[in-house]
Amino acid sequence: MGGLLIREEDVEPTIDDLQALRQKHAITAPLHSTKIRSQKNDWAWLGVDHQRAESFYSDLTSFLCSMRGHATACVVHRPGYQARYSSHPPEARWLLCKSAYWILVERATKLALKEQRKLIVHVEETGRREDRAIRDYHTELRAAGANFNPRTSGKYSPLIASDFESTLMVSPKFFTKNSLLGQVADLLLYPIVKGRYDPTYRPYCDLIAAQRTIDSALTPAEAGLGVKYYCFDGV
Repeated sequence: MGGLLIREEDVEPTIDDLQALRQKHAITAPLHSTKIRSQKNDWAWLGVDHQRAESFYSDLTSFLCSMRGHATACVVHRPGYQARYSSHPPEARWLLCKSAYWILVERATKLALKEQRKLIVHVEETGRREDRAIRDYHTELRAAGANFNPRTSGKYSPLIASDFESTLMVSPKFFTKNSLLGQVADLLLYPIVKGRYDPTYRPYCDLIAAQRTIDSALTPAEAGLGVKYYCFDGV
């Protein structure tokens, strides 16, 4: 789970730049990573018109590597998560999605606190049940703080409820696949995930070289607020 962490004043210029890219390449479909990589339907031309595809990929890379804001994420290795918590009774286990949401939002909240800003969380719609779960995670976080295991999370200095209440906006805002910033978030997330399994993956290397991940904007003392790779023991 992850995407784009961006200041409000940088939103409009980023959207303008993306609109210019879409117009230049006559793109009408949402820029979603899975669909682009599949090269099917609206993106079938990527596998046929190689000159146009090369130009598009080049411009898209330039946009993502020069845009305002940073990629952030909590990436969970599912087999590692299951191995770590399989011995816990079911009622004592957190859902994987809840863990990812709380970790990601808490880290973003800490950064917002540092800059004395408010944090608005935007989430892509996925389904009625899933969206309701996200709302519940969000409400619980603001009401009671993140009740991470104090024995294992103390070094991360978890925020308390009052920190979330003062900084995290009351409700997440949901968007559809047509959201331009949502498309940016989607394009950033896959390289962050893929790069942990394959550090030579080109789009991941490009983002790292361009310092477009949140880690590049942090001081050594803030390293714990970067991209979180969770349950990757031995991977």
